[in-house]
Order: sequence, then structure tokens, then C-alpha cells
Amino acid sequence: MAEKRQHVVFLNFPGTGHMNPTLPLVAELRQREVEVTYFVDEPLRQVVEAAGASWRHMQDPMEMNEEQMAHYVPEGAPKEDYEFPMSAVAIAASILPCLLSELKTLQPPPTTIIYDPFLPQGLVAAKQLGIPCIGSVTLTGPGVIALPPFLIDSWESKDAVCRGRQEIKDRYEIDIFEHGSFLEFYSPDQNVVTTVDSLYMPPTTPTQLTRFGHFPFRCVGPLLSPSVKRISHAKTAATEATRFPWDQLESASASSKKVVLISMGTVATSAFWEKPFGPHAGKNGLQDTTGKEFLQFVIRRAYQAFRHDEHMFVILATGPHQDALDGLPEVPDNFLLQETVPQLELLPRCDAFVTHGGANSMHEALSFSVPLVVVPMFGDQPGNTDAVAQRGAGFAFRNPLESLTAQALRSSVAQLLEGTSSFRATAEAISAEIRQAGGLPLAAELILETAELRSSKLGGA
Repeated sequence: MAEKRQHVVFLNFPGTGHMNPTLPLVAELRQREVEVTYFVDEPLRQVVEAAGASWRHMQDPMEMNEEQMAHYVPEGAPKEDYEFPMSAVAIAASILPCLLSELKTLQPPPTTIIYDPFLPQGLVAAKQLGIPCIGSVTLTGPGVIALPPFLIDSWESKDAVCRGRQEIKDRYEIDIFEHGSFLEFYSPDQNVVTTVDSLYMPPTTPTQLTRFGHFPFRCVGPLLSPSVKRISHAKTAATEATRFPWDQLESASASSKKVVLISMGTVATSAFWEKPFGPHAGKNGLQDTTGKEFLQFVIRRAYQAFRHDEHMFVILATGPHQDALDGLPEVPDNFLLQETVPQLELLPRCDAFVTHGGANSMHEALSFSVPLVVVPMFGDQPGNTDAVAQRGAGFAFRNPLESLTAQALRSSVAQLLEGTSSFRATAEAISAEIRQAGGLPLAAELILETAELRSSKLGGA
């Protein structure tokens, strides 16, 4: 009997930090002659196909269309009653019938679904097809997102959520909240976590422990490959910047200047550019702050801190918005501003990294032994910030509107740049741990083993 050919299907959230770790994994699976189909929104088609996968469209879970609004949202409901992550439940219910039909037409038939835990449809689709599913956890673990019970209860009670949840339950006999929650629809089969054991944050809250505390989570380390195209900003559909002025960096390095990279990631410059971060940023004092206000605050502090330092060359990513610098002072002579930067290529040549603390940025810096100054917004970033500080790999600026003064920023970066810095030594130790974590080969093996284990169980039934 011929061996069944493996066909791995990705269902992903269209965010930069969620996409980039999966692209080298696609390439790794293709090298192993595994068929790969990738469902994600249209703007990301090019980079998915460049990695070697066949692309299929899947609606962005951030915003419902008019038909979905009419079906799931009561007339006159305020936007905060159906925006993301609540929209993800209604959209999942809406697209699942067509998604399942499309999955059933794929040849060879899918053997595994890899999905982002922000999306409930991965779990439902896998169960309907009778195949295993694997959560693609691009955070440091479930414990880094500890949503307060009052917020979960509030979101679960919204009409759009209740209607979507009930539709899924009626059609597929699955209650997505029995073993999951918003942003936390983990897999009972396997969850691949792109961190190392020492940074992993397991389920911690009563809700997490009750609903999925017994699920398997396996750390494989960051999934990085310099040969695979990445995206610099999911909302611009651009691959990593190719016109970076490397000559300016070469000149700075030749002059023995210290190179500092500053990037606040893509979340602030995406959906939140003109919108306050909201209640999930409350513990960090940023609930009323927009992405633009946050980025400009950090830029101002950086200008004040480093403007007169002739021994420093600062590379600052501003994002794609043309108004990012409106109202700001003139750019200092020792600064290089770019909308996007080739971060994976830049970090090995940097002496310090001022970052928002997204999981990918944190792991990429530590992979190259670069110490950090972390200025978080919300989500997993405050937890990552604490982890960096606790391990001694850098400085943390929680509640940045109060804590991040120009003097504090200048002092922290100066300490990172000292020749005998313990921060770099710690970053080097974590880098060694990352190299031993398994990376792409281990992630691919876990995926294929999970599929083979399910297949052997069915064959022996």
C-alpha cells in the first residue's frame, strides 16, 4: 500500500508577528516534499507563495463585512461590541461552511492543520475533517496573555459572539469556549511555541488552567531563516525593505560608532494608528493612547536622549504612515529614519535594540546576542518586558508615559553599550539556548509526527 502523502494546511492570522515565524516553516516542510496550502488574506499572497506554499484566501478576522454585520450584530450596537477579538468568532462561524468545502477539495487530502490560536476555525475544521491540528503559538506561551475574567465575561456576552458561538455549536457540535477563550483557541493535539523553555509562560489564570491547562505545549525556539522572504508590515503587503542604505551603516561602523536600532513593531502602526489601545492596555497606562501618539512619544524621547551623541548611530523605524513625523522636531544628524527595516539582517550589526517587546523582535534580538530596552504597549509585550528584565538581558519600561524619560533612556542604553556589560553576556547565554532549542527541524518533525500518530491510531482502530 502506497504511503499517504503529507499535506499540511496553514490557517493564519494576518499579522506580521504571526506570519513571519511560519514562512520559514513552510519552506522547511516543502524541502521535505510535504504539500503545503496556506489560507490567509489576499495582501499576503506573494510572501506565502514565495515560501513555497499554495495560497488560498481567508477573510481577515479583524473586520466583518456588511452581510456579516447584518447577520451577527444588532442594529445600533456600538463598535466596541463587535470589534476584534469578538469579530473573530462571528467571522469564523460565517466562513466555516465555505472553508470546509474548500478543504475537502484539496488534493492530496489535508493531513494536518496548523492554525493561529487567535482563530477558532482551525480547531473546528480539523475536527470536522478528522485530522489533527497544531497551534502555531508565536508568543512566549499562554501565560503571557492573562485576560482578566471581567473582560472575558464581557466579550463572551456580546451578541455577535453569542450568535457566532451558537452557530458553530449547532452546525458542528463544538463549543469553542469549552476549552478555549478569546485569542486562546489552543489545540488539544499539539501546540508549537516559538520560544525557549526558560522564557516559556504556561497557562496561569483559573480560566486558562480549567479550559486548556492540560493541553500540550512544546517550545522549539524562534523559527528564523535568512533565505526566506519576510514581511516588514502586514498591512502594506511589502516584503522586507530592499533599499536600506547599507552604506550609511558601513560608514558608521567604520567610524567605530555604536549602532542602536529603535523599532516599535507593527501593531502601533496598523489598526491602532488613530485608535486608542483600549482597556487591555490599561495596566500599562496606555488605554487612552493611540498608536501614533505612542510612536511619536518614543521618537521624541529618543531624539532628546541621543541627539548630541556623536559616538552613536541610531536607526529608527517609523512605519508606513506619512504623518508619522508630523509635529516632531527636526531629525538629528546621527539618526537614520526608515519606514521599514530588514530587521533580521540588521540586528547582528547592532549593539543595542530599543523595542516594543513583541515576541518576534525579542527573540530575534536575543538570537543575535543583542541586549534590549523594552517599551511595551499591551498584549504579550508587558510580559515579555518583564522576562527580559528578570533574565538580565536588558531594561524594562512598564507604564512608559511615566517611566520613559530621556535621561532614563540614555542611561539604560549607555549601560547596554558598556564593554563589560552583563546584559550582553546574558543575551549571549540566551542565544546559546535558542541555538539548542531545535528550531525549524524540530517544528517540522513535531508536525509530521502528530499527523503520523493520528494516522496510525486510526489505522489500528
